[in-house]
Amino acid sequence: MTKFLTFDLNNAYSELKQKAELEAITNKEAWNSMVDNYVVEKVDIGELDPDQDLEQIKLDLKAKWPIYEENLNIK
Repeated sequence: MTKFLTFDLNNAYSELKQKAELEAITNKEAWNSMVDNYVVEKVDIGELDPDQDLEQIKLDLKAKWPIYEENLNIK
């Protein structure tokens, strides 16, 4: 299995956070959908390899919802 060095989970969260703010993501379902689309995009542009554990990457990024939610101004 090839590990692509261009992908970093912390950088991915930062990108997702910015995107979520621009798209006004305010609920977990929308966050999860955005994560799914993000991972597909990263595979499409070659930053992730389809042989990597994409499901685990999605789970790790989806698990960051509470961190993002804490910083929302609406509750």
